[in-house]
Order: sequence, then structure tokens, then C-alpha cells
Amino acid sequence: MNDLVSVIIPSYNRFEYLLQAVESVLNQTYNNIEIIIVNDGSTDNSLETAQKALSNFNNATFINQKNKGLSIARNKGIANSKGLIISNFS
Repeated sequence: MNDLVSVIIPSYNRFEYLLQAVESVLNQTYNNIEIIIVNDGSTDNSLETAQKALSNFNNATFINQKNKGLSIARNKGIANSKGLIISNFS
């Protein structure tokens, strides 16, 4: 099985944690991934930092939006993902 896995990272003014999240994803052994970072209106340099960190990664998407909250940022990432959507909610 080599399905595409989409990793969605919503971000709001936490560039130091964003770098840790990106590094964690890039250090995984599974290679068929895409990273979607949704910048939810950050006023720090989160987006620029993430773009620099992922400059050599071919399958990254950056989405900028006005601050709308975590749920909307996450859902925007899901809507733009190409990987399989798996949910296990009962």
C-alpha cells in the first residue's frame, strides 16, 4: 500500500511550533505524503518560515486566509488535500 497521506497543519502565530511540526513530518519514513499548511491570519512570520523549511520539499501547499479559527483552517486544508480521507467516528 502506497496511498498518499495528507498532513494538514493549521497555524496561527506559532512559527516555532510550526517548524517542529514540519520537521516531524519530514522525518517520517513514509514518503508518499503531502503537507498542507493553512496560515490562519498569522501576524508573525509563520508562513515565511514554513515556506523556507519546505523549500526543498516538492509536495507542499501553502494556504493563506484571514483569521477564521482552527476548525475552518483545518477544513480548508482537508478541502485542498489530494490524499485519501479516512474517518473513524462512531
